[in-house]
Amino acid sequence: MYDPKILPNEIFERRQQIGVDNSIRLLTEILHLEEDNKKRADALKYMYLFSKENPSIMEDCFDSLENILISDDNIEIKCETAKLIGKLRLKSGLGPLKWVLNNIKNVPSLRTAVLKAIKKIKFEEDEIDLFINELNSPFNSVKEFIKNQLLSVPPDILIRKLLESLKIESFSNEMKTEIIKLIGIGLSSINITFDDSSFIKTKYPEIFLHLHEYKDILLDEILRILKSDDEELLNSTIIILNLLGSEIHEEIKKLLLTNDFIIKKNAITIVGKLQIKDAIDLLIHNLDNMYNEVSIASIETLGELGDLRAVPELLNILNIEDVNFEYSDIDMKFKIIDSVKKIYSKDKNTSYDYLYEFIEKENDAIKECVAFILGEIGKKEFTEILIEALKNRNLEVKKNVIIALGKIGDVRALNHLLQILKDPDTYWLIKKVAMDAIFNIFQANWYKFKLENNETIKRTFNKVRAEITDYLNQNGNGDFKVKLSIIKFLEKYGDLTSLDALMKRLNDFYRIVRIHASNAIKKIEERFDESENKDG
Repeated sequence: MYDPKILPNEIFERRQQIGVDNSIRLLTEILHLEEDNKKRADALKYMYLFSKENPSIMEDCFDSLENILISDDNIEIKCETAKLIGKLRLKSGLGPLKWVLNNIKNVPSLRTAVLKAIKKIKFEEDEIDLFINELNSPFNSVKEFIKNQLLSVPPDILIRKLLESLKIESFSNEMKTEIIKLIGIGLSSINITFDDSSFIKTKYPEIFLHLHEYKDILLDEILRILKSDDEELLNSTIIILNLLGSEIHEEIKKLLLTNDFIIKKNAITIVGKLQIKDAIDLLIHNLDNMYNEVSIASIETLGELGDLRAVPELLNILNIEDVNFEYSDIDMKFKIIDSVKKIYSKDKNTSYDYLYEFIEKENDAIKECVAFILGEIGKKEFTEILIEALKNRNLEVKKNVIIALGKIGDVRALNHLLQILKDPDTYWLIKKVAMDAIFNIFQANWYKFKLENNETIKRTFNKVRAEITDYLNQNGNGDFKVKLSIIKFLEKYGDLTSLDALMKRLNDFYRIVRIHASNAIKKIEERFDESENKDG
């Protein structure tokens, strides 16, 4: 007769006294007759420990476990039972476990427990198919578990099984979308680079065969899913298409002619990632698309392709006649600038004639942008043409030219920037930008100054530093932002001759100037003391 007072742990502790068969009987009684689910869960735990000690009793326990898994009303007990069947790796448990999957659909915790148990017992072709079927689960927790388990399958088997499942007509579009995502993730998990697929061809040649065998189905599914704005899905698509190689390039190019702007935008992105260079004319055609997303995607992709032919077309978008309309889309402006920069970065030895041509145009809007691009590319050969562009009276052009000279860091620009700083008619913002550019040039060339044999740099730097110090000394009533830039410069590159000018700024009207001047004086004195100690 069942004794409700006896606990599972007591049964286990007294197992030698009670005997194995009686112990299992008592635990089974607790499972079937006890109302306390905590006690029942403990009974399952100790039944597992008994089975580990005595493997011969596993099958004896199974009837009881099967009955609880199928018939019990408590979900937690069902989950624990499924886990126990999985731990015991009872192949006879596959039947009831799969029965639960087919008949109890609305409890995610139970489905996950059952799937875990199945994987522990057996995870071969039939079970892989079963897991793929679960990709249509309405529960994200179940779906994520399924994905993680499928990704543990050897990639050649996984890719084949996923591709085969695309042919199943009863699978929904949503489920096939998940399959495409998983194919992409599976391919990317193999140790290959996007640009070099030789590793996968060598180690998993069957994957290439499977992909090409299912090429038409893949293209049909990809065309469908390109209608959605899903970045993860697009990335998987790109990985798959990359491995299909150049034979699908014509199919991708056709998508650039579609009227569906989402498909077109995604296809443009794919063109860039797959480096389909003969699509450049179609991309240029889409630069002035009525949909802004398509235009921006075309701009970015032209940058990725790195074809110099695209530069005039891109810059012409910025060549705006109506100043009042200038850069109504500021995002597009910077996308174009970045794209042009990328094009030139693809080939370090290319000609810059297109840029020179545009910086000499009448339109100030395009000059400003080209000046910015020249600064981003940062070649010293641009210095002379930028120095010439300093004559431009447009504020934005002049500012971007100065910034570009600072980025390039050519010492030849120092005297020209110094003249801008000293010109009493120069607007304060341009003075500040010029001072910041001088700082950047010093920073880029300071190592040369420290070399004793570079007398030319020494003379130039000492002259510029002296004139900047004198400017601060004579222009105490100037704009405080310009003074701050000068003080920042002297704090790092000033010497003892700079102290008098900085001392005057300790009485400046602006508190922030006084603070920065004080800090600069301390830094210069510290440098002098360090130098004295070294010499001593």
